[in-house]
Amino acid sequence: MGVLDYVLNRCTIREIDALEAAVERRRKDLSAQTGLISLDPMRAAKSMSGSVQNSINESMDSIRGTFRTFAADMLKKEAPELSTQQLEELIDQWIPQHMSVDSTGRVTSRSDTTGPLSNSALSDKYAGLARKGLINGIPCDALYLMITQFVEYSLGSMLFTDESSLRAELGDWTTIYWKKFPREIQELIKRFLAGTLSGADFDAGLSELLQ
Repeated sequence: MGVLDYVLNRCTIREIDALEAAVERRRKDLSAQTGLISLDPMRAAKSMSGSVQNSINESMDSIRGTFRTFAADMLKKEAPELSTQQLEELIDQWIPQHMSVDSTGRVTSRSDTTGPLSNSALSDKYAGLARKGLINGIPCDALYLMITQFVEYSLGSMLFTDESSLRAELGDWTTIYWKKFPREIQELIKRFLAGTLSGADFDAGLSELLQ
């Protein structure tokens, strides 16, 4: 409170500038150590917007998959002479596999590299990290729980009682967790929290890594 009183009521402009630089440096240090981002309203709004957009695109992918399956069944019955390749080409023309809604609400096609990752693409990008059921000395199921808790806290969805319990037991648990996560998992979490990776792809990536 003494610091706040000094900042709000007695600081000179030069002292404010010095304080601003110090706070920004401390924010960067904490972000590097813990992987967490500050609860900046603009950043939170951007992240939320990205999450909503990803959710819409996931729903579209699910609906599109249903129609593609229906179209394939219909073509097999009505035009059994078509080869598998011809059938797939027709379905791709009628119902593109990869589409998305951009920030303006416009529906656009997207390539495989920017759309949801397929299982084969995930396998190429992520390799299992477990050795005899352990990653950095931690059982895979326990590490998955740690990742879930970290992400819930980062998104602001963790119950206060759960966070208090973890803090009482471990202290600065977010930093402890972050240092236990392998680099590959840290990068996956960063992409998800930044809104550049959908929830489905995040789960798929974790499944690959936690093997």
